[in-house]
Amino acid sequence: MGEKEKNDFAIISRRGFLKNAAIGTVAVAGLGGAGVLVGCDSGEAAAGSVVSATATSQGHGGPVTVTLDVDTGQKKIVGCEITGDEETPEIGGRAIAQMPEILVDAGGIAVDGISGATVTSTAILSASTSAYNQALGITAGEVKMAPGQYTGEGLGYWGIWNLPVTITVNETSILKIETPSDRFEHGETEVILQSVIDNLFPRIIECQSIAVDSITGATASSNAAKIAIEQALKEALVAGGSDESAIEHFKNLPAKPKEGETEELDCDILVVGMGGGCIMAYRSAMEQVQKLNNGKMVSIIAIEKAGKFGGKSALTHETLAVNPPRYKQIDNNGEDWVDGQQLYDLWMEYITREDGTIAGKPDVLKTFLDESGNTIDWMYSLGWRFGTMKTARYVDGSDLFNAVLTSNLDNGTYEDRRKIVDQYYRSVVASVVAQGGKYMLETEAYEYISDGDTVTGVKARNNVTGKEYVIRAKAVIQGTGGFGSNTEMLEKYPDPKWAGPRKVVGTGMDDGKMLEAAIAIGAGTWNMDMMPMCTCSALEHKLAAFEINFYGADEKGLNGHTGRQSTWTLNDVPLGMGIDGGALFVDKNGKRFVNEADAFGWPATATENSWKACAAGNYFYAVYSTDQVELLKDNGFTHVSRWESYNAQGGYPDKTPIPEIYDVIDAAIADGLMWKGDTLDDLAGQIGIDANALNNTIEQYNSYCASGTDKEFGKTEDALTAIKQEGPYYAVKIINAGFGTAAGLNVDAQIRVLKDDNETPIQGLYAIGLDSMGVIENNEMNYPAFGGVAQGWLCTSARLAGINAATFVHETYGLAEVDPALVESVGSMTFGNK
Repeated sequence: MGEKEKNDFAIISRRGFLKNAAIGTVAVAGLGGAGVLVGCDSGEAAAGSVVSATATSQGHGGPVTVTLDVDTGQKKIVGCEITGDEETPEIGGRAIAQMPEILVDAGGIAVDGISGATVTSTAILSASTSAYNQALGITAGEVKMAPGQYTGEGLGYWGIWNLPVTITVNETSILKIETPSDRFEHGETEVILQSVIDNLFPRIIECQSIAVDSITGATASSNAAKIAIEQALKEALVAGGSDESAIEHFKNLPAKPKEGETEELDCDILVVGMGGGCIMAYRSAMEQVQKLNNGKMVSIIAIEKAGKFGGKSALTHETLAVNPPRYKQIDNNGEDWVDGQQLYDLWMEYITREDGTIAGKPDVLKTFLDESGNTIDWMYSLGWRFGTMKTARYVDGSDLFNAVLTSNLDNGTYEDRRKIVDQYYRSVVASVVAQGGKYMLETEAYEYISDGDTVTGVKARNNVTGKEYVIRAKAVIQGTGGFGSNTEMLEKYPDPKWAGPRKVVGTGMDDGKMLEAAIAIGAGTWNMDMMPMCTCSALEHKLAAFEINFYGADEKGLNGHTGRQSTWTLNDVPLGMGIDGGALFVDKNGKRFVNEADAFGWPATATENSWKACAAGNYFYAVYSTDQVELLKDNGFTHVSRWESYNAQGGYPDKTPIPEIYDVIDAAIADGLMWKGDTLDDLAGQIGIDANALNNTIEQYNSYCASGTDKEFGKTEDALTAIKQEGPYYAVKIINAGFGTAAGLNVDAQIRVLKDDNETPIQGLYAIGLDSMGVIENNEMNYPAFGGVAQGWLCTSARLAGINAATFVHETYGLAEVDPALVESVGSMTFGNK
C-alpha cells in the first residue's frame, strides 16, 4: 500500500496485534486453478466515447452497486451512481451519498473512503475498480502469489481493536485462514467471531472469493475479516509479481448452488428464530410434547437466519423474575426476595396513562409475574447458574437474576459471561436434537402460510444456498426480536414524535419481517405507536480521527463490557459534549425538553420515564458557545454521568483538560458529526431548526443561569452555564439509541397472537420476547425502569409459549407419531449448590 494509505491505516489500526499469537484455524486441502489479473489492457473503446459499466461488491448490510460513466479517451470518470439499500442510513448511507461526487471530482478511483464508513467505502471502491476496468476494456491476466503466510487487519465491532487475520496461500489459491484464539489479541465478541471462523472462512476458501455474504448476526466481524483478508491477498499478489489489482480475481460473486429448488417439510411445532428465547421455547415445547406422547421423540423444527444461535439475548444479562419457589430455598433460606404484590401494583401504575386508561394488559402482566419465578427454577434445572442477587429498583429485596455473574458484584466481565451463556444455549439445543428436534441456521422465514384464522406454516429461504422451504406446522412460535433495525417500520409505526431511524445496540437482525408477515394475515398489534427502547446515547457514527489510548494496568483494569483493557480517546469528545449535563439540549424544534444533568439513566420512581433524553424523539442537539468550549478545554467534562460503553470507544477521563478540543471539533465537523456557526441564526440554519425558537430558548436558559434557578426543569445551579452572545457557536447531534423496539403483536395470557379484533386467537400462532412485549408496556412512556424486563418477558413468554403450543397441537390435531426416544431428556428438576 502507498504511504498515504499506510498513514490512514495507522490511524485506524490502533495497534499491532499478531505477535507470535496462538491461532484458531480453518484449513482445507490445496485448491488450484488459474486466476485472473485486472490490469492488462486489451484495447479501449473508441477514443472520446463515454461507456457505462456496473459492478457490485459486498457492503456492510448487503450488496453495493456502482455504475460509472467513463470517458474512454481521457480514461476519466464523468458520472457515478451508487445504490445499497441494505446499508445503514447513518453510516453506509453517508458513503453512498458522498462518494459519487468524490469519484467524479477526482475523475478516477484513487480516492479516500468516508471516515466512519470503512466497510461501505471499501465496497464502493472495489465495485468502482471493477466498473472502471470494464468500461476501459481491461481484461484479465494470470494470478501469481508468493506461497506463504500473510496477515492483514480490519477494524472490528468496538471500533477500538483490529481483527488480525492470517492467510496461507499457494501461487493461485487461499489454503487456510486463521485468527488469534486469545481474545486479548483481537477485539471481537468471541462467540460471534466463532461463527465467522466456522462459517465464513470455509466459504471463502471453497469459493476462493471474499465476496461471499457476511454471516448474518456477525456482520461487523465478517467485514473486518474480509478487509483483513483483502490486505493479506494484495501483499501475497505483489510478492508473487502480480499487480495488487489482481485482487479482483478473489471478488467473484459466487452463485447460490440451490437457487430455484424448493423442499417441503412437516412438523408439529416450528420455532421461528433461535435467539435465547426461542431456544427456551424449543426446549419447553419438547418437554411438553414428551409429557403428552409418553416420552416419544418429537417433531419440532427451529430456523434461524443468523449463522449462530443465541441472538441478542446471548449478549445481555439481567432477567426480571419474582421469587423462584425452589431457587430461593437454596439461595435465600426460603425467604421471598421481593414483595410480588408491590411490584405488580407499581407496574400497574407504570402502564396507566395520564388519562387513567390502562395501556398494558393486566391479565398478561399478572401471568408474567406469577410465572417468572417458575421460569428461573426451570432454567436452573437445565443447568443455568446465576450470579449474586441484585437489589431491585423501587421494591425491597432483589428480583434481577444475572446469568453466571452479576456486574460489579461478581468477578468476571460481560465477555466471560457471553461465552458461558453460549455454552448453556448449545447444551439446551443439543438436548432437543437428542429427542428428535431439528434446526437450520442461515434460514430466514419471510411469509406465513395460513388457512382462514389458522396458521399452517411458513415460507423460508436459506440465504447461503438460495434453497426455498415450505415448512408446514401445526403451531408456530415466533421470536424474531422486534423491528429496531428496520428504518421503514421505525417511520411507519411509532407516534410521529418518536418516529425515525435510530442506532440499535446488537446484531442488527431485528428487521421486523415476520411482524409484518403476521400483520399481513390479520394479526393485531399492541402499543405499536410507543417509542423504541431508549437506553443509551450515541453519535450517528464513531469518529475515527484520533488514536486509542490504553489505561495502565493499575488504573482501570478490564472493561466490563468488552472484557479487554480499558481505553480512552479524543474520538469520544464530541459524544461527551453531547451528553455533558452542563450543556444546553434542544430538540428538533429548537426547544429545551429536559434537565440536561438528569437526562440519562434510570429515574427515582418506577412511574417516571427512564432515560429522560428520550423526550426529544430520536435525536437532539447539544449547543455550545465558544466560552463553554473554553471551559471544557481548561477543565474537561464535569457533568458526564456515564459513558455508554456500546457507543463509545472508552470515553474521555473526567475533569481532565482537553487542550486539543478545537482539533477534535474540526475533525467532527469534517465528519458530519458537529456544526459551527458564526451566529446562532447561522448555526440554526445548518442544523435545520427554527432560528427564532433557538434564540428564545437560549435567552430563557441564560436567565436561569443568571438567577441560579431553572424554573422549567430544576437543573442545579452548578450545572447552569450561560451561552454567551458572541460566536462562534457549536452543535453536536446525539441519537437516542437503544436495544430495539418494545411494541409488537397482541398476545393473550397464553401467549397466543390475537387477530386485529383484539379478541380472536390466530390458531397455532404464538409470539414471544420483543415481538410481543408491548402488552406489558405503556405507549406514553419509555421502556420501564424496573430492570431486566425484556429478558424477563422473553424467558417466561418463551417457556409458556412452548407449553401452550404443544398442548394446542395435542388437543387440536394430535401429535405426530414418532419413534420412541433413545435417551431420556436432559435436565431433570434437581437443585443443589450454586
